[in-house]
Amino acid sequence: MSKIKNIGAAECEIFREELVPLIQQAMDKHGLTVSYAGGKYGGHTVTLRFKLDVPAIAEKVANKDGELVGANFGVGYVFEVNGDEFKVTDFKLRRPKYPVSAENMSNGKNYKFTVEAINRTNLVNQSREMQKEENNG
Repeated sequence: MSKIKNIGAAECEIFREELVPLIQQAMDKHGLTVSYAGGKYGGHTVTLRFKLDVPAIAEKVANKDGELVGANFGVGYVFEVNGDEFKVTDFKLRRPKYPVSAENMSNGKNYKFTVEAINRTNLVNQSREMQKEENNG
């Protein structure tokens, strides 16, 4: 790989991909999870932020936030939109219109959703399961 002469968005992505697994390896012995929390770059410098969580507590807090915004689902819930599967990763109360954070299961990218959209997919999935049970029963 060639030497970096300037730091931009592409370089930050490279750093993120390399650093998250390394930091996660170090944090595994403490039972923590790491996630990339953004960064700033400009020409010759970069500042990257990483978030460390205690997984069990972070999930409980996130699910409580989900209840506050009216979610009928929690962290880890998998749903389908336009043929792609997504997994709920967090709830952000500071984003009232799109409080649900979810990861695309096929490409790992993060997306924002409304609670209503996922509640609707939840209802559709439940009705499909009920129909399957009636057909098999």
